[in-house]
Amino acid sequence: MNLFKCSCFIIVFSNFALSTVQANDVVTLPTIKVMAESELREEVGFVPFQEDKKTRQALQHRLYKIESDLQNTSASESIGNIDFQPKIAEPDMSQFSPALQQYILAVATGLQSSDPSNGLFNMLEPLNINRNNIDNIREGTLKVNIDDALRLQQLIQDGLRGRY
Repeated sequence: MNLFKCSCFIIVFSNFALSTVQANDVVTLPTIKVMAESELREEVGFVPFQEDKKTRQALQHRLYKIESDLQNTSASESIGNIDFQPKIAEPDMSQFSPALQQYILAVATGLQSSDPSNGLFNMLEPLNINRNNIDNIREGTLKVNIDDALRLQQLIQDGLRGRY
């Protein structure tokens, strides 16, 4: 029994000895390190530019081919009229009163112009809001007459009355 204990004791200590020997032989893995350009040049050294003439000629040939293909393309004559925007049906405003029709057309024309704010000012015209007093709105000092708002409401109601 004593021999068995001694052999186990020797085996355990030999395993510790072997593991310490293996621990000293640790392999370091390569890592990626962020370097500034100056540090990279110190690490690598100066690498002269080496031009590959075959690659350069192939690229020049490819560019020449692309340019010549672009210049030599022709439009086929089989293409007829192309409508990029489909025609929309004209809205039927016959159910509105003439005054409301003019108001709607003025607002729509203003919104479709190069300056869409024209349409907004046409919309606000019955409330006496125009480009001259718009700064008062920004400052918060514009006063809207309630009679103007009621007149606009009455105009819209009169125009829609024939519709419903």
